[in-house]
Amino acid sequence: MRIKSTDLPTNILNLINNPDPLEGEDIQIEDDSGKLIGVILQPKAYEFFVKKIGEREEELDGKLNEPYDNNSKTLDELKRESE
Repeated sequence: MRIKSTDLPTNILNLINNPDPLEGEDIQIEDDSGKLIGVILQPKAYEFFVKKIGEREEELDGKLNEPYDNNSKTLDELKRESE
């Protein structure tokens, strides 16, 4: 989801633009009972997070070692069989 900064209350926007270095850069949003309902990550932290997930996906994909079977059924053949 994307929202415009102008849609946010000024106090929240100020916290995003000027994070407290002692508190950390991410902003956790909680409901009244203290349950975490959202997190705002700073751009560099978000880029790092996305990069690490991509690296992990590549690692997992690289571990797949399924031999190619020329006699395997195609997706269309499997679909026809299930109809």
